[in-house]
Amino acid sequence: MTNSITTQIITPEKILFEGEAAYVQIPGAEGEFGVLTGHAPTVAMLQPGIVGVELENGEKREFAISGGVAEIVPERCTLLVETA
Repeated sequence: MTNSITTQIITPEKILFEGEAAYVQIPGAEGEFGVLTGHAPTVAMLQPGIVGVELENGEKREFAISGGVAEIVPERCTLLVETA
């Protein structure tokens, strides 16, 4: 079993990020939450804030978003955001 989750951050204009992440920190409408591989299936509204993505090599990236929707299944995390 891999310790990464396929992650996408998508705006109406383009795919902003696509890759394998060790951890994703998400600004949910009900509060911040983290996602690892094997996460329970979830659909969540996003609030404006910072999405943090930690890559498998330890590199960290941050993306400012204005809100949107997250769809999470055990092997994939997809964020559909208004702007980033």
